[in-house]
Amino acid sequence: MEISEYDFLAKFAANLFESKYSLIASFDRNEIYFNVSYGIPKNQTLGLVSLSSQVLELTKDIVIIEDFTKDQSVINFQKAKVDFKLTFFIGIPFFHEDGSLLGIISVLDNCSKEVSSKQIELFRELSERVKMLLCEKNASVSLQTNELILFKNTPSEKSLSVFGTEQAINEIKKMEKSLRISEDAFRENFDNAAIGMALLDETGRWLKVNKRVCDILGYSESEFMNLTFQDITHPEDLNADLTYLKELISDKRKFYQMEKRYFRKNGNIVYVILAVSVVKNEDGKVINFISQIVDITEQKLVEDKLKQALAKNQAILDASTLVSIISTDTDGMISGFNRGAEKMLGYDSEELVGKHTPKILHIDSEIEEKAKLLSKEYNRSFVGFEIFTHYANIEKPITLEWTYKRKDGSTFPVLLSVTVVKQNDQIVGYLGIAVDITEQKKAEAEIQSLLDITKEQNHRLKNFTNIVSHNLSSHSFGISGMMEILQNSFPEYFQNEMMQLLFGATENLKRTIEDLTAVIKVNLTQENYEFVDLVRIIQKNVESLSFQIIESKLEIEINLPDQLLVRGIPAYLDSIMLNLMTNAIKYKSYDRNSFLKISSFIKGKMIAIQFEDNGQGIDLKRHGDKLFGMYKTFHENKEARGVGLFISKNQIETMGGKIEVESTVGVGTKFTVFLPYE
Repeated sequence: MEISEYDFLAKFAANLFESKYSLIASFDRNEIYFNVSYGIPKNQTLGLVSLSSQVLELTKDIVIIEDFTKDQSVINFQKAKVDFKLTFFIGIPFFHEDGSLLGIISVLDNCSKEVSSKQIELFRELSERVKMLLCEKNASVSLQTNELILFKNTPSEKSLSVFGTEQAINEIKKMEKSLRISEDAFRENFDNAAIGMALLDETGRWLKVNKRVCDILGYSESEFMNLTFQDITHPEDLNADLTYLKELISDKRKFYQMEKRYFRKNGNIVYVILAVSVVKNEDGKVINFISQIVDITEQKLVEDKLKQALAKNQAILDASTLVSIISTDTDGMISGFNRGAEKMLGYDSEELVGKHTPKILHIDSEIEEKAKLLSKEYNRSFVGFEIFTHYANIEKPITLEWTYKRKDGSTFPVLLSVTVVKQNDQIVGYLGIAVDITEQKKAEAEIQSLLDITKEQNHRLKNFTNIVSHNLSSHSFGISGMMEILQNSFPEYFQNEMMQLLFGATENLKRTIEDLTAVIKVNLTQENYEFVDLVRIIQKNVESLSFQIIESKLEIEINLPDQLLVRGIPAYLDSIMLNLMTNAIKYKSYDRNSFLKISSFIKGKMIAIQFEDNGQGIDLKRHGDKLFGMYKTFHENKEARGVGLFISKNQIETMGGKIEVESTVGVGTKFTVFLPYE
């Protein structure tokens, strides 16, 4: 490619728009690499190149300014110092793949023009050829001009131009470009590295740090400049670090890497992997050290926790001499056998680990029986190791009773639980934990024997009680009947004081036997439990007691929901409700209007029914411990026998409930009955 083609293209572009001036320029990192112009004096070329690049770089496409002086979009650009009044402008920019400016082509004139679509189309075709030439030139790094102009700004913002021979300047440009690329690459990598990077002088003082180092150690870049690495290194790691550094300086090693600890600005310890290399000049003197820092604090903390967990687990395994812990791989091969398993089964771990499956510890007939049960439950066949692991695999771990077989052939019962061992959500093995339940089985047998004996004794006691109750009742009623006949036949006999006492004793005996029979029925009853609605029972009893309620002028206030279901014995519940309501009637106050409030609330798994009255009240300090005793009365009421509360308490406790009382003499009483909720 000869330079004449650039000259031709520049001239063709000017003639296309009937303009006096045109230029083609190439850039490298915003510096003019070379330029070719048509009709433009050399002393004005650089100014027009600069102006053209400013206009075109912002648009990224063709720019047409028919009258430069009137276009508001470019009014802020610095005008070039030329001998003519710049009026018309058209240009197209070219860009590298990274978005930086590759080059431009522009046409200029001192008078305004109207541009046709055909001219624009031809200009675009011409620019494609220019772009292709510029790309070829950029790739080959060969200049086709007889003279190269290097242009840039000095620190004082003055333009600086350097003229030289093509070959010499080409070499200088190559070296500058390589150096700049190398420096830029290092700076880019240094500043944006994912790991910490720092430069330090030979005394250990920080010269430059990247953002990652600041993040790791908590200091700002300016704070680092007042520190040395010795200031923030853990004392236990400093000597090793300094030793490696001396070996690096003396050329005993090219670099070193170590794990060390730094102190963060807040005082916390940071664990890092440190890699250090050295940069020296031609005389072998240290220029700086390059440090690379990788934060491994989180990894170290995880490792420490893992070590602690492993140590703890091993200690647990070793200490669990009463529990058999056996681990396997996914195929069932035993991979772990703790001391408890050795003690329980008589094997050394070396005899089984990696050589046998847990089948060696089981009875074949029992395995077959378990397989049949699984097949029946899941409607498919089960064989091999899956018989032991199926429930664990479906995340339904179940503790089952098995029979283990010792090395000497003896057997014993165990409770075995099998769980999966996972890694990254994948099953990598199984853990079987078994407990010898020989003693528990013996205890169960003994308990069952005692239960059988107790059941038999209760049965006999019940029969005995029924016989005694029946016979005593028969004799009592017989005596009572005879006394009534005797009284009717010979009434004069009962004028005798002794006969009156005998008659009274007979009636008392009859009542006592009736009370004892009622208590026996409570304690020995085997009535079935049902779901009972307490609201209906209370309403029924209110209706049954309506005459007594009216006669006693007792106001009853019922605050209950539509339904209150409890699990109990209907006859007991009816008796309890009736007894507490009749107590309110019997022991009402005679010096004020009496009331009975019946309400409910739920407490945990219990329903509470409250009976609150404003009757005579009970002195709980004197009688509280005797309140629910048999034949205990606390008022001068002739009808009081001291049996109702005793029976009610027994009935409530038989159904799994309890009764509480609050009372004050002259104020009233509150009974609260707690019964199991539905």
